[in-house]
Amino acid sequence: MLKQWVPAHCGIPGNETADELAKLGAREEQPDNPVSFAEKKTLVKAAMRPQSTRDAYHLLERWQQVVIMRLRTGHCRRNAHMFRKLKLTPSPTCPCSLEDQTPEHVLMTCPQLKPIRDIVWPASVPLRTKLYGSRQDLEATTSFVSKTNLMV
Repeated sequence: MLKQWVPAHCGIPGNETADELAKLGAREEQPDNPVSFAEKKTLVKAAMRPQSTRDAYHLLERWQQVVIMRLRTGHCRRNAHMFRKLKLTPSPTCPCSLEDQTPEHVLMTCPQLKPIRDIVWPASVPLRTKLYGSRQDLEATTSFVSKTNLMV
């Protein structure tokens, strides 16, 4: 097999300068670096990886994240989940007897929790905002749960 040298970047502005600088740098004394090539590669990749922005959920404290995630998924200690999935309560119905005790019912319509709900949210706030809104919205939701002494 015949190998032939092909000039890869001869005559391209900037590349010639880069070659000259590389040659000058190679002539200088090189520092003794105990970092392996694999470690260098990992460091470069980490530096080049785009920084993830932290959304409102990830800015909350850990206990608040747990509350929000349980409310979002419905996997919480409300009667509807405890009855249907775990068979730990005799009924899925809320103590107010109007409907099943789901996160939506607790956050939006339960008449027994209306006084606290009116304090936390003086104006009407949609469920989506309570569960997926800004950091302040999510903190209000966790504050509501805390004030109601509901176990989620």
